[in-house]
Amino acid sequence: MEIEGFNETQQKILHYLMQEKDGVTIERLSNLLNISRSAIYQHMTALGRDGYVEKSTPRQTKGRPGIPYVLTKKGEHVFPKQYNLFAELLINLIMDKLGSEELIIYLQELGVSISETKKEALKGKTLDEKIKITVAIMQELGYDANTVENEQEQDYIIDAYNCIFHDLAYKNNIVCELDISLLSSLLDKKIEHVCCMAKGDKRCRFKISSDISHGVQP
Repeated sequence: MEIEGFNETQQKILHYLMQEKDGVTIERLSNLLNISRSAIYQHMTALGRDGYVEKSTPRQTKGRPGIPYVLTKKGEHVFPKQYNLFAELLINLIMDKLGSEELIIYLQELGVSISETKKEALKGKTLDEKIKITVAIMQELGYDANTVENEQEQDYIIDAYNCIFHDLAYKNNIVCELDISLLSSLLDKKIEHVCCMAKGDKRCRFKISSDISHGVQP
């Protein structure tokens, strides 16, 4: 299984660490990969610096204790996962069983549910602060998002240049209801989806009303 963004040796190291939950020492990796310990150390230093691996509890051996390296949560997440496939199957199943209107309700409720796990950070904040925090939340969830200066209108704008369900949205843009619901629930504002990549636009643009509160009710 290829892991994008890593050279061949680093991919092999990550695979060994995924299989060996208790960790693997530099010496053992050196033997497994037939590479010098200094070379392995350099790779582990780079992977550790970027947050993919970390040192664990030293093992007691006959000689000096060996220090094992283990994957971090970030390291575990570099392995490809078929989330889009499962999401597509689930969404198609709901639509087949219940219809598009019920699917929209489910997606809106999902957006609200996600927002409820993040709302604590927005309490007591101004709208400007809430929008900045919301963009940070979107980035944490996997969106490439940022705010846009909008001098001609009073409304605020957030642009997203990708979608966490990109391929799925192209097949069925009902999925965009999740994004709208998430933003509306986080900001308690009416959200207008004025540009959509699933409809051929270069970005998804969300206009946030500066006047009207519009919390989504599940």
